[in-house]
Amino acid sequence: MAQTIDFEAIKNEIVRYGKANPLALERAILSPDIYINKFARPLGKVKGKWSLPSLFASHVVQIFDDNWNPYGDLIARVNEMQNFHQKVNFGLKPYVAYGTWLEDLYHEEKKPNEMPFSKYVIQNLVLPKITDDLNFLSVQGVYAPEEKNAENPRFGTSMNGLNTVIDNHVASGNVFTIPVDAGDNIVDQVTAFERQLPRGVRIKGIVLSSEDFDDYVAQRETPTDQFVNLKDPYRARTKYQREIFSVPGLTPGRIIAWVEGTFFRLYDRKESPARIDDVQVQDYEVKIFSQWHLGYDFGASEYLFVSSEDGDAVRGLGDEGLNEIIYPQDFNKIAR
Repeated sequence: MAQTIDFEAIKNEIVRYGKANPLALERAILSPDIYINKFARPLGKVKGKWSLPSLFASHVVQIFDDNWNPYGDLIARVNEMQNFHQKVNFGLKPYVAYGTWLEDLYHEEKKPNEMPFSKYVIQNLVLPKITDDLNFLSVQGVYAPEEKNAENPRFGTSMNGLNTVIDNHVASGNVFTIPVDAGDNIVDQVTAFERQLPRGVRIKGIVLSSEDFDDYVAQRETPTDQFVNLKDPYRARTKYQREIFSVPGLTPGRIIAWVEGTFFRLYDRKESPARIDDVQVQDYEVKIFSQWHLGYDFGASEYLFVSSEDGDAVRGLGDEGLNEIIYPQDFNKIAR
């Protein structure tokens, strides 16, 4: 006999689950399983565009005399960051998922009241898929506003990921460029990049694509029969003991780093937190609605370090005055 499913009961279960677990979707969005969340500094109450000013002061200390000598200027830069309005419209077809639920209950030796169907669907299907999608989008997403109101919008267009964010900062002409030789292997490129990082600033580590990281490890280790401990922490560190981070989906051939604390996750926890907003039943489907604002960006282009294989690339910000102000240890040389 065919199983009869009570759609209204499933809807009410999901509504109760949402009320009992109001932070469940938010945890999926802020999950540590989204790789770049481990780097990002949370910035809440952001909805849409957000202007973050940066102030850089020129030197203020001078030799003493008894005259008033104005000395020092402030340079203001404003970086406009953005998060993106995104949503989930998940159409659950209970007749498709019901058999899998019953089978899992059997294998896990649970009773239906221990793992209700609605809880099973949210925890095992919806939440993991949100995290999985955002893990991709946070790096490889390319925002396409023309996809709004499309009947079937293309996946990948709901936000800008790290690749596009870096492209935009590079296009601004304000990042700190570090030349590397295109003919070098990845080990030599990373070493050259690290040696050209400015001194006197906190930089947690160097970021590579997962492909470049694999090549880095393979080229650095001895290709003989010598035993290699694959869990040895040195494998994820540079020659100078900086940590190397492997980011799946990052553009291969690009080496990046930034001043610690200047990479942000913009998520609106105040006005538009991720919740189960509504649940409806229609046409043999239980429809689940949710929405949120999320994005990633750097607070200042000047604190972002990006490699360049362009033979004409010049180390630094491209602005001699700012080089001396922001990175005096490297660019402000006093004649002796």
